[in-house]
Amino acid sequence: DRRIKDNPLEAGKEMEAELSIQNVLEEINKGFKTSAQDDKVIHRIFERIDYKKDNKIDKEELEHTLRSLGYEPVKINQYGISEVEQMIWEVDEDSDGCVSMEEFQMMFDRGRNDRTGHEPRKLFNLCQFMCLDRDGDGSISTEECMEMIMHRYGRNKMNEVFPERSDAQEREITLSDFLLQVNRSQNKAAQRDNKSNKMPSIGKKK
Repeated sequence: DRRIKDNPLEAGKEMEAELSIQNVLEEINKGFKTSAQDDKVIHRIFERIDYKKDNKIDKEELEHTLRSLGYEPVKINQYGISEVEQMIWEVDEDSDGCVSMEEFQMMFDRGRNDRTGHEPRKLFNLCQFMCLDRDGDGSISTEECMEMIMHRYGRNKMNEVFPERSDAQEREITLSDFLLQVNRSQNKAAQRDNKSNKMPSIGKKK
């Protein structure tokens, strides 16, 4: 983005917003057991996507949801299918071309507790975004992030994640922003894992 490159203030805002959302993601991905409140949120998100009210999410419904959030899914990806089709295929256990409530819940649980980075995360990332977007306006505000941390972990954890409030942090994060930052975080984590795996083990010489 040329505007950001030419404006140090904008670059600073971009960096602080990215750090804020990464801090929040680290907290909600630490593998805490899903609470009853989380179950209600997951059911509410499923119902929001399932506008046909037939207890399953199909390609048309998922595509509609993504576009309503200002995100244009890829029509044909490297696998020769659409991004929406891949999102469904990754979690479609019974291969019926749709995502049931059970499959949706299973997807969320697996994504939440995954420590290998091998679990499919496309639909999980969308679910995370919709969890944070509490007012359903298609963007995440700093206030929404802070509210989620506050309700789940308390004020001390919120102050730890958001040690300082500044005008630079007050930025709306769209789904496109969110997915970009999530992918960056995952790539950095993968790079760290690769480096640690390549490090020689230190042992006693024979």
